Amino acid sequence: MYLVSLYFDSQTEEVLQKHMDKVAAKTGNMYMHKLGIPPHLTIASCRNDREEELISVLSECAGVWQTGTVNWVAIGSFKPHVLFLAPVLNQYLHSLCVSANRAIDRVGKRDETDCYQPFGWMPHTTIARTLSEKQMLTGFHILQANFQPFSGEIIRVGLARSNPYQNIAVWDLRK
Repeated sequence: MYLVSLYFDSQTEEVLQKHMDKVAAKTGNMYMHKLGIPPHLTIASCRNDREEELISVLSECAGVWQTGTVNWVAIGSFKPHVLFLAPVLNQYLHSLCVSANRAIDRVGKRDETDCYQPFGWMPHTTIARTLSEKQMLTGFHILQANFQPFSGEIIRVGLARSNPYQNIAVWDLRK
């Protein structure tokens, strides 16, 4: 599977990474660290055996996309084992999601369970995955005690393979 994900300026990445580190330290769940998954926000996904074409259409998108602001405002979970921080779905994020999905539709294959489609997608930045119920509760308490709403800048977009998470192309966005 391929993921189209947004990446952040260094200050935003630092804030998100601190939350990831605190939850990992208190729960003992090192999934994100072991796999080297950086703070990100996924906007599209697909299955594809035409990787070069996928890179090409996303390169076109990245050439016109600009940097933008995201406001993280809430803590959330996907049962049974994911904790995340949720940003406001603003026009900027929606436009990127629509554009990325249109590009993918030109060359990619959709999964029946594709949850990154416009109006079927909940923007989120995963803080921890594969948590047990006890780890979920501990992680939620850690986030509740430490999270304050904040804003950050999206400055890059990447195409990654999942399992294991590995970027195969990254583009800097225009200001």
